[in-house]
Amino acid sequence: MTDKQSVGEAAKSVQATGVLKQAEKQLKISAPGSLNSGTTDGGEKAEKLEKPAAQPTAYSMRPAFGEMFPLPTIKNIMNTVMAEKLKDKTYDKDVARTWTSEIADEVNQQIASSSRVKRYKHVVQVMLGQELGAGATYNSRCCWDCDCDTSVSEVFSNTSLFCVCTVFGTYQY
Repeated sequence: MTDKQSVGEAAKSVQATGVLKQAEKQLKISAPGSLNSGTTDGGEKAEKLEKPAAQPTAYSMRPAFGEMFPLPTIKNIMNTVMAEKLKDKTYDKDVARTWTSEIADEVNQQIASSSRVKRYKHVVQVMLGQELGAGATYNSRCCWDCDCDTSVSEVFSNTSLFCVCTVFGTYQY
């Protein structure tokens, strides 16, 4: 007998708890300063305005197909910045340091302001040299995830100087 009574009492307490929670929701909805204060139809309007609880976003290990590092956009940014800064310039070793800093900063700012690289970290590297007719080799090596991370390089040159700009983009897990 006592087992049946305790099971019955437990069911009653669970029902009472559910009723209390429902009453608390109604009080929160119709409390002063809430969305439905001042309405005459009770909780109907508040239930319409109340949105269902959103599911937490899933953790993504890889970028979606359309969210890859936008290489054409980055190339366009690099080409326009280098052309603006270095057009009709002659190489001067004293000013070359400021030119490389200005190019790197402007490319960095334009990439950061782009909405298409939201989960990517990026590094901008600029190398500027005097055009003397000799060959030059520029290499880089990185350890990263080949499916998500990438790099892009662009070269600008005129009769007096050459400039290599490289952007490394890594997906932020």
